[in-house]
Amino acid sequence: GNYSMAMLSRMMAWCCLGQCLALSLDIGARTAASAMVFSPTAAVTQSNRARMTIASLAATTSDTFVSPPRDREEMLAQAAEAVARARVDGITRGVLRLLLPRGNAIVPPDESWEGGIMQLFSVCSPLVKDLLRKISVSTAGVPPSLREQRLDASGVDGESVWMAQSSKPSEDGVAFVQPSAEVLDSIEQVCANAGERPVLMVNPQWREGDDPLDALSRQGGLVGALGCFLGGKAATERRLAELGFRPVYTLAQFSCRGSNVVLTRSYPSDWAVFVEQGSEDEPEFLFSATERPTYQSVEEQLVEQGVPFRFASELFTPGGIVPSDD
Repeated sequence: GNYSMAMLSRMMAWCCLGQCLALSLDIGARTAASAMVFSPTAAVTQSNRARMTIASLAATTSDTFVSPPRDREEMLAQAAEAVARARVDGITRGVLRLLLPRGNAIVPPDESWEGGIMQLFSVCSPLVKDLLRKISVSTAGVPPSLREQRLDASGVDGESVWMAQSSKPSEDGVAFVQPSAEVLDSIEQVCANAGERPVLMVNPQWREGDDPLDALSRQGGLVGALGCFLGGKAATERRLAELGFRPVYTLAQFSCRGSNVVLTRSYPSDWAVFVEQGSEDEPEFLFSATERPTYQSVEEQLVEQGVPFRFASELFTPGGIVPSDD
């Protein structure tokens, strides 16, 4: 019985790899068929919401930061703009971390989603499809065709890849949905055949922030190897860097001292930190940083800049995070 189950699992894994190899060969064939030289797409139409230009606490000059999007469409517009700016600079391998729409809001893909990775996948996949449609080029008014291929042989890992096929192969694009480290071989195959066309990873399943195993995996020798074996992501990061992947657009959200904090990073800008003290308040710029701000650094800035601690009782008053019934 155990032998049969092991053989079945191996067959499913090979089936998944074969499907992704077929996709990779398809991309390679379209690359070979294209005699056109890749030219980056022009930046997409700017979002209606103006970017905030604020003096960074860490610098004497001012930088332009993207403020937190208010809804799904604004988030997709910001992400598409970031991808377009990166392509102009020759960056065609991008990592994006998006919030996910739930009700009328966009929220983090965290443990509050009771359905786990598959519930996240059911929301993230349509989001990636629409993003790929935004960054793809219509030829003679004809939009590219979009198709999805699942990558999880088990059907429960919540991974897939979307491909946009234009009448001009040079304008194709690929986006992976919630990829895990287990599909890096597939990502590498696709990158090898995609040439200068964009290959994106949206909401990878490894954490962006570091945990103790990540720090351990970055050490040399046997200790570092042990850290990678136990789940540290240093080896994954090195491999992605070799493939040319760069962070292009990132949103993160959490609560600190009772206020809602949003981190944004949109190529080529640094990290920007915004604080929202109520559901009807516009997000206020707090500070910027070249490295991902930690919870502790955000808390220190909230205290230093005099942002009051919001008690739970305040969250249920008019103007609080949870509106009243009035």
